[in-house]
Amino acid sequence: MATLKHRDKTYTVKPGATLERALRELGIIPETVLPVKEGKILPPDHRLEEDEEVELVDVISGG
Repeated sequence: MATLKHRDKTYTVKPGATLERALRELGIIPETVLPVKEGKILPPDHRLEEDEEVELVDVISGG
């Protein structure tokens, strides 16, 4: 399984799914988070791999 961490929650998802699909299935709007792995932002079409861990950082806008 792959792991997505968002705030104080941890989600496990099946490997092979794209980040966008996995986020939508979890009820997370992909445009509201930045998926980060090892300090790099991953694209929405990134396919999750077995034992992969991705941190979801909230997108914050200001003005």
